[in-house]
Amino acid sequence: MNPTPKKIFVNDNAMFKFSMALIMHWQSRGHEVFFEPGANPSRSEWADLIFIDFMDGNFYTYFNGPTGEHDTSDWKPYPKKRIAVRVIDIDYHQHRHEDPRIYTYLDDLIVINKFYYDKVKEETSPYSDGKLHLIPMGVDLNEFPFVKKERGYKIACVTGNLWEAKDGYGAIRIFQEVNRLYPDKPWELHIRGQYIPPTWKEWSYEHLIDVTGLRDRIFIVPQQAKMSAFYQDKDYTLVTSHKEAFSFAAAEGMAMGLKPVINNFFGSDDIWPSKYRFSSIHEACEMIGEGEWNPEEYRQYIQDNYDAETMFKKMDSLFGL
Repeated sequence: MNPTPKKIFVNDNAMFKFSMALIMHWQSRGHEVFFEPGANPSRSEWADLIFIDFMDGNFYTYFNGPTGEHDTSDWKPYPKKRIAVRVIDIDYHQHRHEDPRIYTYLDDLIVINKFYYDKVKEETSPYSDGKLHLIPMGVDLNEFPFVKKERGYKIACVTGNLWEAKDGYGAIRIFQEVNRLYPDKPWELHIRGQYIPPTWKEWSYEHLIDVTGLRDRIFIVPQQAKMSAFYQDKDYTLVTSHKEAFSFAAAEGMAMGLKPVINNFFGSDDIWPSKYRFSSIHEACEMIGEGEWNPEEYRQYIQDNYDAETMFKKMDSLFGL
């Protein structure tokens, strides 16, 4: 039996990439959910729960007024509202969690992996005691169904925006080396990403593709309405990013049976097993061209560790939803 319906305001400055699954889940349980990317005082007054994805400027607006500045001299919390924020890697590296005064008004700080949870706990205890929670991200296994397949030659690289931290250049370099080490195979690289200003970024990508001599095998495709359709005919999910808190690109692909080839980014050892990670171009190439191939294992790992249903249950339990 569902609990008494509640009013929830979700504030996600990343256009709900991370929170949409939660929004849909809470709506399915009869809760009234309003969501937008900016802080909204009237909706904050209306809500029982204010859920903020990322400790960015919007988060500070709840305490500092409309400027969103980090000056904490004039805090304006919403009394009698439960305020929760979910932090990711960039929040930690910008030290947004460190001011002890935020824990006076913040009810819950949710961290999505153990690596950052342990660091935040060490740096904020005792004033965060009882307010700090570890709730890993999750993938909807129904939305990303398992596809049984033999070893193939199509590599997916999902970057979102094509910028330096996601290192689409690295994906192209790895693909170039794969073709050199394992020639005479119909390799393809499909980068799902979009160019962002300044224009030199687009020119540099197009130039790099040309100099590889593999223009007919490298495809940069735009945003996809349904990511499961993008993964459907792919065989590997290549993550070249240097900055991740989780990597949906890895998890969604693995859920559908794609072999993960994940850069050994900061904190990745607490998220992904070592056999799924690489620390050099050569290692990445070997993982693609050789080694084990076990689609069922990749799916099972996500099911055991990053199932969205587990995330939903933990969130519901925490907030009494």
